[in-house]
Amino acid sequence: MNQHVSIMAGSIDSPGLAGARLSVLICETSRVQRRILREILEDGGFTVIEAGGSQEAFHLLRYSGCDIFITGIEVGQVNGLELCWRLKAEAETSHIHTIVMTALGQEVQVAEALDVGADDFIPKPFNPVEMKARIRAAARIVRLQRDLRGQAETDSLTGAANRRAFMQSLERAVFEADRQTQPLSLIMADLDHFKAINDTHGHATGDRVLVQCVSAMRSALASQEMLARLGGEEFGVIMPRCCREEAEQRAECLRRATESLVVENDAGDTVPVSASLGVTVLMPQEYMATPDELLSRADSALYRAKASGRNRIAFG
Repeated sequence: MNQHVSIMAGSIDSPGLAGARLSVLICETSRVQRRILREILEDGGFTVIEAGGSQEAFHLLRYSGCDIFITGIEVGQVNGLELCWRLKAEAETSHIHTIVMTALGQEVQVAEALDVGADDFIPKPFNPVEMKARIRAAARIVRLQRDLRGQAETDSLTGAANRRAFMQSLERAVFEADRQTQPLSLIMADLDHFKAINDTHGHATGDRVLVQCVSAMRSALASQEMLARLGGEEFGVIMPRCCREEAEQRAECLRRATESLVVENDAGDTVPVSASLGVTVLMPQEYMATPDELLSRADSALYRAKASGRNRIAFG
């Protein structure tokens, strides 16, 4: 797989992009064209991913989490227009901003490109100044859409990711673990006796418990690890490149962070809080496992932790 990734901080002639960390996938059969595009994009502060053909591009588009897709028309058995149509037809990839490059003699296909879902087009050979301007415009649209998606994928009470965002991230994490031959760990956590907290102290106190638990858990996680509220008092944590020993340490940190919380009810009384956690680790030799299988393994481990006394960790 031909892939190039580079992150830069931005440049003088690309205002507004510094720190954006948007990623662009280029699908182009010509290495020369890819190199020219890569240089332009890196100069603009983007992460760049390359695909030499449509089959490789489609695989990467589904799992790499790219923001902008630039493609030629003749890029393999499936052409660039078909790739754009597939992207817009799938909910998980419909947000990707698409730009089609058209060569001489392909002008008639411009209208078709826009009809099938392309957001923009640019003729080849392209002018670097025009290309930079179009990419800057695309970046503004992508950032706005990202903000809107962030609101839709965030739990409104706690600020953690919601279940939808968690499942999408888990699918990408499994793909990346496979591609990079790295382990992937998953934690399912459930607050103990949460219904009793609501029944005894009221839902306002229960909400405080959830909010403070998320804050405590976040403080125990690394920046690349994802915490999500999956529903009610159940949480999930995705930990890329995390082996069993590291996952066990992280789970214990989460358990202690939750147990040490000081949450008060409306009368000022302290409410005891604890969590049970189920942990599973996807090792390189297990890469046929699916996200659903990982969830099932972690959920089974969580059940054992609760059945054996709660406020503890179990592996699955």
